Amino acid sequence: MDSWSDVKLFHNGDAYFESLIQDIQNAKESITIESYIFDLDKLTENILKELSHAVKRGVSVKLILDGFGSYYSIPPVLRYCQQHGIELRVFHIMPYPSSWLHRLPAFETISKASWWRRMNRRNHRKVIIFDEKTAYLGSLNFAQVHCAKYVGNKAWRDTGVRVQGPAVRQLVIATQITYLRTIYKGFLSWISRWRVPSSPLSSAVQLNTTQKMRKHLYRDMLRKISHSKNRVYITTAYFLPKRSVMRVLMLAKERGADVRLLIPGKSDVPFSKWASFFLVRFLIQKGIPVFEYQKSILHAKTMIIDDEVYVGSFNLNYRSLFHDLEVIAHFKDQGTLNNMLTQWNEDCGNSLNLAENRLGASSWFFRVLYKIAFRLRYML
Repeated sequence: MDSWSDVKLFHNGDAYFESLIQDIQNAKESITIESYIFDLDKLTENILKELSHAVKRGVSVKLILDGFGSYYSIPPVLRYCQQHGIELRVFHIMPYPSSWLHRLPAFETISKASWWRRMNRRNHRKVIIFDEKTAYLGSLNFAQVHCAKYVGNKAWRDTGVRVQGPAVRQLVIATQITYLRTIYKGFLSWISRWRVPSSPLSSAVQLNTTQKMRKHLYRDMLRKISHSKNRVYITTAYFLPKRSVMRVLMLAKERGADVRLLIPGKSDVPFSKWASFFLVRFLIQKGIPVFEYQKSILHAKTMIIDDEVYVGSFNLNYRSLFHDLEVIAHFKDQGTLNNMLTQWNEDCGNSLNLAENRLGASSWFFRVLYKIAFRLRYML
């Protein structure tokens, strides 16, 4: 079984990106960055500058961005990368009005492809790999909104992790497959047949690169929750699960497990929060405590099931289940568990307990709005 030999957790963007920049400065052979959002701001300007310095040292630098999540920043980032020798690839690139963007790989095929389907299939992973030995993953995009250094008290609450060990190899393969998908449009049917470990769900890394892996990941999550004995603590930025998830949460509660949910009080996607209104109210009625984080926007995606910890980009919504590429790191060591439990208690201390404070009665207008949003949950 693959495992981690070194684990370092981050619960804010300042510490996360400070450590990441240090690893950029110390990289010797290769840097691969896979990100859903890559804004062009003060944080990323500094990171791009460090990446250009790495290129001058002879380090191979690859930047893989999602065509939808990074839509507005891709043109200026592309110009910078071309000037400084950084290789930029775009996952499911979207049409641009500027003709010079036809130089992007496979752009000429956009008019022939059903790009609206590509728009709905996104690369939501946040993975950075250094020299194929050290990796960062979690839910932090490349954006200054995560850092108090740039936005003060408005900085988002997020969780990321720096890992080393044999399991990094699986992340290397996953990023290589994504990289190839940006070059050869018909290549996935062959590349997806690359063999993953025979027991991928017992591994330290859980991926949903293929439909088969996607189904296994979802079933394993249901199985873990349904067999939980002590606790199920879920932190998610967007709570729109299938009925099967709601069912296993209630069954775990009935068996005596401590089931709790932490969601954002303020969301960067208000429509998603509206859509989850009736689901949240249902859990509260069934006696499951739901906490709304109040300090800032909550963007973390973590789970603590008994003594096991999960950190990644996976949300409990339809996008993560059916559409987006995601990654989850799985930890079983006591140090990671203690760290996450401490952070959980701190987050709950900065939250409103909706089990004690009933959801306010909404006007007919908002109830209609919530129902419309819920009907569109498959796209959120």
